[in-house]
Amino acid sequence: MDIQQFLELFVGRWRSQRSDHQFGEGNGSDILSVLEITALSLDNPSVVEMCQKHSIDPSSAFQPMQMSWEEESLSSNKPKGSAIVVPVVHSPQKGLIITNQGKGICEIAEDESLTIQTVTTENVIEERIWYGNPNLRFRVATVLQGNQSGDLKILSSKFYSEIRVAAPKP
Repeated sequence: MDIQQFLELFVGRWRSQRSDHQFGEGNGSDILSVLEITALSLDNPSVVEMCQKHSIDPSSAFQPMQMSWEEESLSSNKPKGSAIVVPVVHSPQKGLIITNQGKGICEIAEDESLTIQTVTTENVIEERIWYGNPNLRFRVATVLQGNQSGDLKILSSKFYSEIRVAAPKP
């Protein structure tokens, strides 16, 4: 599987269960949410703006996506959000992922998992994504913080298991 085939599987409606741990704070949580991932056109104004911000030609993007999520909760406070994700494929195995957080490097491994590393001004975010089957996806995200000597310490780690509950909209 190459990056393009991998990313084509993203689109759809997913139920997600997240387990996370904040290191140094001794706490963790389990959260259920619904993810809606829709494909965007290359001429979508948000896609064009994000590409221009990172000096990338929008026509070099591959299947930009809008990701929206809402946590499931018994309370009236249901955190939600959205993000635009713009993949730029350089080869069948390597590329870039552009988000609101910045620009990340992505690579497909021999085991058909996708690794994304995004460096921000404060942190390094490392994410690994793989499929059990086309409708079952797993993700591990780790947030690392650097210090003056270049050492990294883990701030948080999250594990997601996600089941596709609706196919992509035509």
